[in-house]
Amino acid sequence: MNARHNCLSISVEHRQLKEALLCLVGTTLLHRVVPKFNYDTNNLKNYSLGSIGYEEVTLESIDLTYARVNSPKLIDVVDQEVTKFVDSIKQLQSITSGELSYGSPFGTRQGTVTSIDDYPPLLTTKLTLEFFKKRRRPWPLSEDIFPWEVWSIALNVVKAERQEDFQRLREDVGEKLSEQVLKICQTVNQPRMYLPPVPQYSDLGLIFDCNFPDVQPYLFRLEYDSGKAPEFGLTDNFKKFFKESMHQF
Repeated sequence: MNARHNCLSISVEHRQLKEALLCLVGTTLLHRVVPKFNYDTNNLKNYSLGSIGYEEVTLESIDLTYARVNSPKLIDVVDQEVTKFVDSIKQLQSITSGELSYGSPFGTRQGTVTSIDDYPPLLTTKLTLEFFKKRRRPWPLSEDIFPWEVWSIALNVVKAERQEDFQRLREDVGEKLSEQVLKICQTVNQPRMYLPPVPQYSDLGLIFDCNFPDVQPYLFRLEYDSGKAPEFGLTDNFKKFFKESMHQF
């Protein structure tokens, strides 16, 4: 079967990047997690379902509160993966600190800044959340992996020069992020939305991640372009600035 592809996009100030991603990934997982299956050891065809806890999260750098699954281990796994992605971006910024610093002419706007759109993006990148199922193959071959739903999160990253501008962006980015959260909810609630059927006990790990003590998410992974490190694209503004700087030497 072909995987269902969904696209999200958001522009954020670099200090808002991690929270924005945790919000989007957490919101999506909220709809892709099921209660823990508790099987009858005497008859593995019978099982009962546990319960799922939810919690509200108020973001610190963005004016928004969202809901996520209250599973400490799941929260930790997602946080670790998102942090790796964000750290990769920070490393790139440290290498090009002269261009991406607060003094960048492309991160500066005269007068009052009220919208994230007032800043041309200095950096664009993408994070992909993929849900998949497995299929066994004869030994010693590894299992086949079949994605059935893919969420691509396109990101434009900017940097505000002044603290007062950053504070104004809290509300603007909050509104735009809430639109993406609503888009996720509308997408997952469409009629006839495909979800892999619940398998028999022996095949449970082919559909669900059974490593969590309190919930069972559908198998998922967070991926960056170009393997371990994200694939970053420099915008035209950045390229122009770089060329002009080189001509001065």
